[in-house]
Amino acid sequence: MINGFTLNDPSTVTGEQKVIFEKAEQGFGFVPNIVNGFSESPVLAEAMLDLYGKFSSTSLDPIESHVVLQTINVLNECLYCVPAHSTGARKNGVEESLDESLRKNQPLDDEKLESLRVFTSEMVDQRGHVTGEQFNAFIDAGWSKRAALDVVFFITVKTLTNYGNHITGTDIDEVFQPMEWEPEAAPAS
Repeated sequence: MINGFTLNDPSTVTGEQKVIFEKAEQGFGFVPNIVNGFSESPVLAEAMLDLYGKFSSTSLDPIESHVVLQTINVLNECLYCVPAHSTGARKNGVEESLDESLRKNQPLDDEKLESLRVFTSEMVDQRGHVTGEQFNAFIDAGWSKRAALDVVFFITVKTLTNYGNHITGTDIDEVFQPMEWEPEAAPAS
């Protein structure tokens, strides 16, 4: 942790933090360090948990959702979220090769998933100001207008978690450490 943020002992927290930790325990089976660190701002921690609870309500299936989430994590260089999402996704059937391509910000073999990765990247890079041509390419690849808005939802959630992790320097939970990640170094000029 950085900037004076610390992790709390889940067995000693009270009040709003206790409620948040109980909710995290129910959803994840433990209190991830992201929830612990974010509990300094109960509104942030609770918003994150509530938004994560809506992931399965989007039009994207778990693999498609992972493509969007991991693309955003990598673009935002979130040292916590990349390994956390890799761990969960691989545990739930996402192929290692797909996740590795996402972690390296490389094109995907599946054309439709690649169009989702590209559209997500364009949305993040251009702060939502995609061109009509970029939007139409996404639709022409077989995606719906709802899927485009679901990408906006995921960007919202990942902005919250990625930026929060940048400020707190969230320690990677032991369960996620085998998937630790560092951004690819820019080529020397």
